[in-house]
Amino acid sequence: MQSLTAYGTMKNMKNRQEEKNGYKRVHGTSEQEFHARLANQKRLEREKASKKAKLTWEKRAKDFLESDSATAQTTKVALALVVAAGVLTTLSIAPGLTILARHYKRSQYYSEKQMRSAAQNLRRRGYIETSFEQYKPRIRLTKKGEEYFQKMLFEESRLSSQAEWDGKWRFVLFDIPVNYTKAREALRWRLRALGFFQYQKSVWVYPYPCKDEILFVADHYRIGRFVEILDATGLSDDTALKKHFELK
Repeated sequence: MQSLTAYGTMKNMKNRQEEKNGYKRVHGTSEQEFHARLANQKRLEREKASKKAKLTWEKRAKDFLESDSATAQTTKVALALVVAAGVLTTLSIAPGLTILARHYKRSQYYSEKQMRSAAQNLRRRGYIETSFEQYKPRIRLTKKGEEYFQKMLFEESRLSSQAEWDGKWRFVLFDIPVNYTKAREALRWRLRALGFFQYQKSVWVYPYPCKDEILFVADHYRIGRFVEILDATGLSDDTALKKHFELK
């Protein structure tokens, strides 16, 4: 298992070394030009990641709205409706949210009056803003709204289970620098709360698919680049794991 633990460290060291010496492999390119290209590449990667995150947000918002749980606050439901819609175009946000809510399971728990109140609450807290494009009002999340929605997703995050186990173990490994001690401990606490089994100090195990949720949690703590997730089968002895998760 030590080889698994060391995997993340070796990968990070390799990436840093490649970045450090990369310009030497670019024929006819000075170090300054290389780093300019590298900076532009990283900017494009961030933009791509941002677009992907927004798509992921929309999916998570729709999954949240499709849940049949009635425990969520109305404000959270209203915010999820705005995110699920992408950019909401409507003459008035409250009727717009009420119409959207009819397409999701959670709508059965909230009245039109509650949705109107939630819409007003979103605006009052500064989570949404209205702008006009071609004489049409558009409702968007503000930066504050994005931060609240991310926090909401984090608090609502759950791991899936399956009727039948596929025989694979999901290993979460991390090698987090000492200056991220609080984030490392927070991640350990969260993994334990989500039901992971601690295999080693920085190695945790879960029997069902969990990659998206764990990467989301790691990114929430700003340590995603230090976390690796591996699927494994054929362990020499997984008796303790099977017993812990009540698997046959």
